[in-house]
Amino acid sequence: MFEDYLSELKSEKLEDRHAAVDRIAALASSDLEKYVPEIVSLLKKSDTDTRWYLGRALIKLGKDVIPCLIKESEMETDMAVQKYFASILAYFGEDAAEPLVKLFESENATSRGMAAAALEKIGDGSVIYLMEAVQSDNKTVSVCAGIVLAKLGVYDY
Repeated sequence: MFEDYLSELKSEKLEDRHAAVDRIAALASSDLEKYVPEIVSLLKKSDTDTRWYLGRALIKLGKDVIPCLIKESEMETDMAVQKYFASILAYFGEDAAEPLVKLFESENATSRGMAAAALEKIGDGSVIYLMEAVQSDNKTVSVCAGIVLAKLGVYDY
């Protein structure tokens, strides 16, 4: 469905690209669980510029997109795509921090790495959740949280 907007996202006219982002976000807002995977699918096979605009469309959907992106990230192994997820989720700051910390439980190491990168970008807004996670009985969770806290200069790991 969104493939119709790809040519507009590649337009030489900035206003066309912005209008396409707005149309994608407006359509997707009607059913995030249905449309976010479709946008992510397009993002995976697009060039860098198009990925950036699709990321902007996901951000325009607001913080309600967080659970959908977390779910998508759990299945994603492509590090380039995960970098976009990290940037998008970090944009939402503290609202995304707790679900990102929960990704440390994921079997997907790429997903855990994305969560760590996003939490580091969030910074102070993630510290309370990371401090809880560092106390976890799950060694993977506590190590991941400790590493991010060390990078933030909060914890001597």
